[in-house]
Amino acid sequence: MAGEDLLGLCIPKKFGGRGKNLRALSIAGEALVSSGYNVGITLSWLIHQMTARLFISRYGTKGKQDLYLPPMARGEITASFALSEPEYGSHPGHLKTSAERKGDCFVLNGEKSYLTNGPIADLFIVVAVTGIETGRKCFTAFLVPADAQGLQRTKPLRFPFLRPSPHGGIKLKNCSVPFSSIIGAEGSAYEEMAIPFRVKEDVLLMGPMAGGMAGQLALLVEAVKKEKKGIDNNCAADLGELRMTVDTLRILAYEAASILDSGTTHAELLSLTLFFRKVSEEFQEKFASVRSGVSGAEGNALDILTKDLVGILSIAGDIAAIKKRKLGESILSL
Repeated sequence: MAGEDLLGLCIPKKFGGRGKNLRALSIAGEALVSSGYNVGITLSWLIHQMTARLFISRYGTKGKQDLYLPPMARGEITASFALSEPEYGSHPGHLKTSAERKGDCFVLNGEKSYLTNGPIADLFIVVAVTGIETGRKCFTAFLVPADAQGLQRTKPLRFPFLRPSPHGGIKLKNCSVPFSSIIGAEGSAYEEMAIPFRVKEDVLLMGPMAGGMAGQLALLVEAVKKEKKGIDNNCAADLGELRMTVDTLRILAYEAASILDSGTTHAELLSLTLFFRKVSEEFQEKFASVRSGVSGAEGNALDILTKDLVGILSIAGDIAAIKKRKLGESILSL
């Protein structure tokens, strides 16, 4: 990917990147999965882009940008966003990792988990509690090199899908970092960085997801064509419905990424991501039904791709339900 100049796709040109926008990132993610049938490697690539573009490029000082962005564009450094913690995930009320100020340094203690690219990251963007105001925790983000004293990687997590994307965690024990390691505004990392990151991750995964479903359909059509029996009207209609769904989801993915690029707030963005998820789940149900009637629709590539996409949709289903409920409550409160 570095050789093809893909790792710096969204990194500004002045740092050796290509300076493309988030819509281009969505399109590239779609193409990678629709052609390569691998969601896992695309996820790792996507997180690499997001940490560079959304954190270091946007919130880093010029010194940190000069230090990290050029090697990230060349593929010499990758970063991991260290927000979630064991058992409780990323809920701010349960996050315990702390950063205590001592002179010109902060001393970090705690544990982070479920980190995409964690086992291979050279740099961690660690979100830690740095105080409490009016009963609420205040969070600050720190750039912590993987070789920092007091930082230790935990055993990699073994997910049954999204391979070969590596996931793991880190433990921080009296890990001292200089004040200059702060990225963004002190005390506001959760509001300014964590919450927007989750929204943007949901949006930018739409491109690879749409590409994955296009790949599923392409492999299914290939199997149908190889069958000796003719294609009946019902099969043709089912394939047409799947194609219709993929085309629509692709447009939704592009539009949602364009909204991010606009830099303006759109309340409809939540509806777009929730609707995309709903229709993707319906696609997988329909796909499974059609595939069961095609004797030749088997094979490692299709099995892995389908498992990855179904696995992604199984993640945070309860959170999606909560978001839908809150969306309904907001309508009732008008």
